Amino acid sequence: MTGTDGGGILSRPDGATIAYRRLDGKKPGIVFLHGYHSDMAGTKALALEALCRDRGLAFLRFDYFGHGLSSGEARHGTVGRWAADAVAALDTLTEGPQILVGSSLGGWVALLAALERRDRVAAVVGVAAAPDFTEDLMWQEFSFEQRRQLMEQGEISLPNDYDAENPWRVNRSLIEDGRNHLLLRDSINLACPVRLIHGQRDADVPWQTALQLADNLATTDVEVILIKDGDHRLSRDSDLERLCRVVTDLLSVPVAP
Repeated sequence: MTGTDGGGILSRPDGATIAYRRLDGKKPGIVFLHGYHSDMAGTKALALEALCRDRGLAFLRFDYFGHGLSSGEARHGTVGRWAADAVAALDTLTEGPQILVGSSLGGWVALLAALERRDRVAAVVGVAAAPDFTEDLMWQEFSFEQRRQLMEQGEISLPNDYDAENPWRVNRSLIEDGRNHLLLRDSINLACPVRLIHGQRDADVPWQTALQLADNLATTDVEVILIKDGDHRLSRDSDLERLCRVVTDLLSVPVAP
């Protein structure tokens, strides 16, 4: 780890390196968790960083293993590993209460991290949150041939709607490990406030996922915000302004000392 304000590298026990960018400031701080095959340099992360800089708040964004500037390849990552990255970043790079903001996969990771560090997480915000996507949106949608290839060969390629020339390579370990971290099959024992923002034109994660997630959360302080014309990315100016408003409103929520 280097520096107290700016960028650095967090070393993990197996030799992997996690790249991060950080601002020092007031608490609660904000931690941004990006999506699958995304990184910490996206528009939502930068919008939140600008918000925190303007308000003098602590802020952290980082790349999971296999993403962005961190070491490794995404196809060798798993939900469990990415959640462990998030907990390590929370433990090592932040102090005091934090609001976790997770986009897509990041929403799943944020919830898993919050469950591991209930005493540190003041609130969770999910943007097109995708808990259980490896099972419900991958495995359940795979054809018989895709399942057979994945189990026998250990890997398959999937079309990448954002970059047709670079298909996603999915490893069997992503699916198998994901089953150890499913959240929508039982109650999610969190007491902190949770806000879920989801576009109803999301072609990747059905907006009904937000409603199911809200039902499964133990906390009663849950709000679901559906954006009728919103897509999966929710990165238009109006979407970013909404996200910043939601996060700003949570700053006034009392947190444990």
